[in-house]
Amino acid sequence: MHTPVTSPDSLAFYSLLINAMPGKHLVLLPDAPRFTIAAVTDDFLAAFGLHREVLVGFAVFDVFFHDEQNKGVSEHFLHSMYKVLLTRKSHQMADQRHRWPNVGTGELEWRTWRPVNKPILTSDNELIGVIHTIEDVTQSVQLVELTHANQYLQAIINEFKEPLQVLEPIIEHGQIIDFRFNLTNQAYATYANTTPEQLQGKRVSEVFPGYFETESFTNPVITFTTGKPLTFEIHYNKDGLDLYNFMSTAKLNDEVVIHFTDFTRLRLLQLQLESKIDELKRSNDSLQQFAYVASHDLQEPLRKVQQFGDLLRDQHKNQLGDGIDYLDRMQQATRRMSTLIQDLLTFSRVSNQRDTIEMVSLNEIVNAVLIDLELVIKEAGAVVNTDPMPEISGDALQLGQLFQNLLSNALKFRREEVIPQISIHSSIVRHSDLPPLIKPIKQAYQYYRIDVMDNGIGFDEKYLNRIFLLFQRLHSRSKFTGTGIGLAICAKVAVNHGGVITATSKLGKGATFSVYLPVQNNRK
Repeated sequence: MHTPVTSPDSLAFYSLLINAMPGKHLVLLPDAPRFTIAAVTDDFLAAFGLHREVLVGFAVFDVFFHDEQNKGVSEHFLHSMYKVLLTRKSHQMADQRHRWPNVGTGELEWRTWRPVNKPILTSDNELIGVIHTIEDVTQSVQLVELTHANQYLQAIINEFKEPLQVLEPIIEHGQIIDFRFNLTNQAYATYANTTPEQLQGKRVSEVFPGYFETESFTNPVITFTTGKPLTFEIHYNKDGLDLYNFMSTAKLNDEVVIHFTDFTRLRLLQLQLESKIDELKRSNDSLQQFAYVASHDLQEPLRKVQQFGDLLRDQHKNQLGDGIDYLDRMQQATRRMSTLIQDLLTFSRVSNQRDTIEMVSLNEIVNAVLIDLELVIKEAGAVVNTDPMPEISGDALQLGQLFQNLLSNALKFRREEVIPQISIHSSIVRHSDLPPLIKPIKQAYQYYRIDVMDNGIGFDEKYLNRIFLLFQRLHSRSKFTGTGIGLAICAKVAVNHGGVITATSKLGKGATFSVYLPVQNNRK
C-alpha cells in the first residue's frame, strides 16, 4: 500500500529530493485545482526572496496568483498544468518579462523567465506530481534581440550607396597600432571583394595593409586620440586600388565612425577634361602661331602683287589698253584678300584673349572710334548721338573693335537719299527683366544694355542667327563691301566680357544692335 502523496512523510521525501536539484523548481501535487506546493529548491527561494514555510503545503494559486495583477499569467499557468495532467507530457509556457531587483544593486531591471511544467511519473505511468521549473533566459533573449537588431542595422546600412565603417582601435603599450572592423556596409566591403560579415572582427591591416602609409590610418588615430572629427580628401592608391574619396571621421564612445564619399568617377572625368583642355590649349597656341606666320607669309606676296600692279598702272597704263580693266580687278581682289586676312587675324586674337580686370571708360572708347570714322561720317552726312557710357572691366582694344564694327555697319548699310541717324543708348537692366532669349555668359544681378541704333536698310530677322557667324553676308560684294567677319568679332568680344549681343530689325526700318555686359560689382 502506497504512502499518500500528501502525507508528512511524502512531503519530507519530496523536499529532500528537490533540495538536491540545482535550479529554480517547485514540486506541485496533481490535486487540481489546488496544485499544492510539495517542495521548493533553495535556488527558487533565493531568486524570489521567499521562505519555504510560506510555500510548502499551500495551494500554488493562493501563494502566487491571489491578486488581479497576474491574472493573465494565472490563466496560462492553469492551462499548462491541465495540459500536463491530460497528456502526461512536458509543456513550455510563453516567456514572461518582469521587473525584478538586481541581486547586487537592488535596482529593478527587466528579466525574462521561461516556465516549464514537467510530469513526475511512476513506473506504472501514474502522475504523482509536476515539476514547475523557471529558467532565467534574460541573457540569451537579449543576445537573440541583439542579433536581430544587428541584422536589421546591417540591412539598413547595406542600403547606403556610400561606404561606411565602424572601427575599434587596437592598443598596445598605450599606442594605437591598428584598427578592427566592428561594422561595415556592403559598399565598403566591395573594396575588398568580400562581405561585411567576412570583415567583421578582422584587423584593417589584414585586408588593406597599405593603409598604414595613408591618412586613412593616421587621421582616425587623431580623431580617436583627440575626439576631433575630421573631413579630408584622400587619393588611395594602395593594395591594387585607385580611389578618390572624401572621408569623415568621428569618435563614438570607444570607436571611430568613418564615412566615405567616393568621387573616383568624377575625379577621373575631371582629369580627362583637364588633359583635353591642356591639349586644346596647346592646339590653340599652335593655331595662333600658325595664323601669325601664315598671315605674315600671305601678306608679303599680296603686297608684292599690289606694288607691281601699281607699277604696271603708273608706268605702262597706255600700253595695257583693255588690259587695264583686268589689272583693276586683280588689284581689287588682292585688297579684299588682304582685308580678309587682317579680319581673320583680328578674330583669332579676340578668340584667344584672356580675361582682364582693367577698368575701361566706354565714353573714351566710343569717342576714339568716332574720331577714326570722322571722314566717313562727314561723307555720309550722318548724325551720331551718344548717351554717357559706363566704365566696365574689360579689354580696351576688344571693346574698340566692338564699337568700330557696329558703327561702321550703321554707316555702311544706310539708305540712299536719307540722312543717316545713329544713336548709342546706355541703360541698366536687372537679371530678372532680361528677355527670355538673352542668356549672358556670366550671372549678374544687373547688366549694362548698350544699344547702337540706325535708320538704315535693316534686315529680315529670320537671319538673326546667321549674321553673327563667320563669313555670313546678306548682301552681295558689289553692293556692300566686307568680309562677313565684323559681327562675328562683336559676338566674340561680348562673350569674352561675360555678356551677349543680339539685334532687332525690319527691312527698310533700320536696325538696333543690343550688347548686354554684366555690372561687375553686383554679381550674385
